[in-house]
Amino acid sequence: MQLRRSYFFIAGALLLLGGVITASGMSGGMRGMMQDGMQEILPPGLPPELLPEAQSTGAKLLQRYCTQCHLLPGPGRHTTEEWPAVLARMLKRMDHMSGGMMSMMMGRIDTPSIAEQRTLRDYLQRHAQKAIDPAQFPALDNTAAGQAFAATCSRCHALPDPRQHTAIEWIGVEGRMQRNMNIMGRSIPDEATLQQILMFLQERARTEE
Repeated sequence: MQLRRSYFFIAGALLLLGGVITASGMSGGMRGMMQDGMQEILPPGLPPELLPEAQSTGAKLLQRYCTQCHLLPGPGRHTTEEWPAVLARMLKRMDHMSGGMMSMMMGRIDTPSIAEQRTLRDYLQRHAQKAIDPAQFPALDNTAAGQAFAATCSRCHALPDPRQHTAIEWIGVEGRMQRNMNIMGRSIPDEATLQQILMFLQERARTEE
């Protein structure tokens, strides 16, 4: 009984550290428990080939270091202003998890060098979510489509500027967001509302270059 309580105490501590634990050094059973416990909090990981500039140093650093503890995040998960604080928090966690009992359970956790941290921060900020400026889009507040977009998408991240993608690209982005909401256990709007949101974005999307 004492062993069982200790096991769940350790698992709870890891959950408080945040992230879906996927480090290769961690046992399969512990990894599965972490994933089950966090799957409704964190969105699913992004396939590496969908990263912006997927072959760049920044993208490779993101894959190397961030997937030690959780699934691969896309740079669009946060805004340019948000990323420095998020990255600092993750670096602190990596330092904490690289020694002692955490290291024994999870295997080796590497922390990027100062130069790598700068490259990673620049990459994340360069491809970050560009938040919408409500002043440039009055329809955000005074149309049903704009209100549906704001109410739905702000539950998980900053509202994106429609000009980040073309009309065609928004179809794929909306489909991916629906999948994420489903995996995270979030309620998905009905089909009519989804169409409203898509039309709002497509009508204000970046024109084809």
